[in-house]
Amino acid sequence: MRELAEGKRRATKLQYRGNYLDLGDDVTAGTPGCFPALPEGLPVDRMALAKWLVDENNPLTARVFVNRFWEQIFGVGLVATSEEFGSQGDLPSHPELLDWLATELIRLQWDQKAFLKLLVTSATYRQSSKVTPEMFARDPDNRLLARGPRVRLSAEMVRDQALAVSGLLSAKMYGAPVKPPQPTLGLNAAFGSAVDWQASTGDDKFRRALYTTWRRSNPYPSMATFDAPNREVCILRRDRTNTPLQALVTLNDPVYLEAAQSLARRIAGSSGTSPAERLEFAFRTCLSRPPQEFEVARIVKLYEQSLIDFFSDEAAAKKMATEPIGAAPEGANVAELAAWTVVANVLLNLDEMFMKR
Repeated sequence: MRELAEGKRRATKLQYRGNYLDLGDDVTAGTPGCFPALPEGLPVDRMALAKWLVDENNPLTARVFVNRFWEQIFGVGLVATSEEFGSQGDLPSHPELLDWLATELIRLQWDQKAFLKLLVTSATYRQSSKVTPEMFARDPDNRLLARGPRVRLSAEMVRDQALAVSGLLSAKMYGAPVKPPQPTLGLNAAFGSAVDWQASTGDDKFRRALYTTWRRSNPYPSMATFDAPNREVCILRRDRTNTPLQALVTLNDPVYLEAAQSLARRIAGSSGTSPAERLEFAFRTCLSRPPQEFEVARIVKLYEQSLIDFFSDEAAAKKMATEPIGAAPEGANVAELAAWTVVANVLLNLDEMFMKR
């Protein structure tokens, strides 16, 4: 790190009541008196500050860090106000656990993957999320951790999961941001061409949501609907909502429709010979469980009725099976693909797809 030459550092003075015209004594670099001092023998610069932040004698940094991870995994932090660890924040629900996790993080030398593995392999995380009336009455918010987490997925996870189960998600890493498909907003005349962008092609079209181009004046619509922040201000804890607009996105957005079409092709190409057998493959792919009898009966009925409708309307079948994903595989029955697309769209919109249990 490049150092400033001696004598070229800007002089910083105390400003009484924040008034830059009412100046006091010079202020030098250091840490608040209520915290440990900077490491001895190091120049007072940003590197010293970085080492001080992660020093094992610093009581705060590791606790804040592990609390953020806990919040991501369990839905709520051991300190519920993850953005406020001070006097205005909540007290930790399990202070000794918070302390132990902080020491484990330091023992692991701040290895985030190792720490995440520690959390997800714990008996606490691997509990069932089922709740009895008695348990709910005693602990409705699960602050006592008597059951596993039941948390709605983030906007990025919702999109990536749909692409993953459909077989479209790209494993490509690094590189420039990409522009996945989005609904045409028709606002070019008022706001310019940047509003309705030209979607990326190839693997870039299906890269993880992490790589999506994001502009504060024009956030990606589907992820904004699922509570992704617009980045106008720093957000440390996201809100989680469940609104009708979200269902409209996953039913009609080009990304989710294409995912349903791809999933339909996976289902149609599975080893099952009957609709019920293929439906079991679909359930295991999407929900990691076999379907129940009443689910099989209802969805097979939906498939058969859709198949009848699409056999009588070739144009509608072609549109449902191929737009926007592209032409059907050679020799495929377009009506069947269209019917399975309807089924796939239903599966991708089940509550289980959006909840981590």
